[in-house]
Amino acid sequence: MTSKQIIRAMLVALACLTAASVLAQDSVVLVDDSGQTPQLTDLDKLYIATRLEQLDLGQCQTRILNQQPQVIYRQLTLRHQDKDLFINVADDVMRTRNMVIYTASGKEWREYYDCQYEVLLPALAIIATARVGTTDIGSNNIRQEVLARNTQLSSHEASKLMMRTDSHNPSHPYLDFTLSMKHPLFANWGTLVRQQERAAGLLQGVMPDHQEYLLQMYLAFTGRLSQFLGTRESSPVVARRLNPSLFVRVWRSDEEWFDLGVGHESNGQHIDNLATFQRTEQDHVARGESPDFARDALSRGWDYTYLEWQHVWTSQWYSHLQLRQYLNNGPFQGKSEEYNTWEDGGDVARPRRQYDGVSLGMQYNFNRSRCFLGTAGVCFKKLDLTQETGYSGLFKHNTTTVEFTTDFFGLPIQLWSRTGYGVDLVDYYRYTKSWGLGFELKTP
Repeated sequence: MTSKQIIRAMLVALACLTAASVLAQDSVVLVDDSGQTPQLTDLDKLYIATRLEQLDLGQCQTRILNQQPQVIYRQLTLRHQDKDLFINVADDVMRTRNMVIYTASGKEWREYYDCQYEVLLPALAIIATARVGTTDIGSNNIRQEVLARNTQLSSHEASKLMMRTDSHNPSHPYLDFTLSMKHPLFANWGTLVRQQERAAGLLQGVMPDHQEYLLQMYLAFTGRLSQFLGTRESSPVVARRLNPSLFVRVWRSDEEWFDLGVGHESNGQHIDNLATFQRTEQDHVARGESPDFARDALSRGWDYTYLEWQHVWTSQWYSHLQLRQYLNNGPFQGKSEEYNTWEDGGDVARPRRQYDGVSLGMQYNFNRSRCFLGTAGVCFKKLDLTQETGYSGLFKHNTTTVEFTTDFFGLPIQLWSRTGYGVDLVDYYRYTKSWGLGFELKTP
């Protein structure tokens, strides 16, 4: 074949592809359960049609339906392999895969299920998040990105595993690990308000500017445990922090969001009176251990409300602000359990609000040029600086935390340092210097 023939064949193929693309775009129709038509660009339609061309209905399970399925949230119609193909999706389809694919032949409706969801998922994201109306506020791309990364189990705070030491702790170093996850409730908030646009409209009435808002409710849990390897009898694991919380996250964009929530924080311990504390001290002494080990079993607990804000300023700079209010009597804890004067013969109350409640953090992300031994070798990842203080007597008790994280041949190695208060819930009022070296683990 000559070069002219090759070029001619390529042009013919391109013309056929263009014609097919136009036909594919024209055949793609999207409606929702209220009869409105969500807006799809020509590129959206082409992408959906191209994606569905990869779907092999022969690999799906199939059954005959007695009647046409109702539109459960949105229905997409298009030509697929010389058939009219219908796809019904729920508004939380990206998390639950709640969808129906069917074809019509006369009065017979055939449903297809157990299909290739990994092929369909990008198209489903466009179907579920396409906007109704002609407004150009917001972005489908932003909504798809937010939903794709936040409608399943994901990290809440950073999970960590490290060897750690504290200046006041008689058993050091010790193994310390934190696990923190969150999961959406009523995924894709429109399940509750029927349309996300309605919730967004309420927010736009009370919040500044004309941004699009996206809401999601979460249930989160953070747990911190410490194991004393070789420094105590039987190398016990001690609960340090158990922190369930419920919150609503409001995105203004994929780079900025607010959390409004309520939580309970305790250490899961049991000593709440002097007699039990003294007996526990004596038990440790009888085993040849320090009586200070008894402090690990002191009971601490609070309920709190909080507001959190995070913003991505550039690809390298993030900021984070959290404000907490600790409740004297909360819905989960009841009366808070704080410092008891009988613990060390003190005579002055030390409420948590004097040491904690206001937290401001900055994160700097290094670019890939900060690598040694190639981009798959040793790379600087990020540097975090967090400053905390109490909201009662602001800046009287200050805490500084520095975290330096590297990628060491694929391992997220972190060097961690903390100077100030809140070393754990038992000793939240003690000034302590702490260091740690280990791994920081995060999911999307």
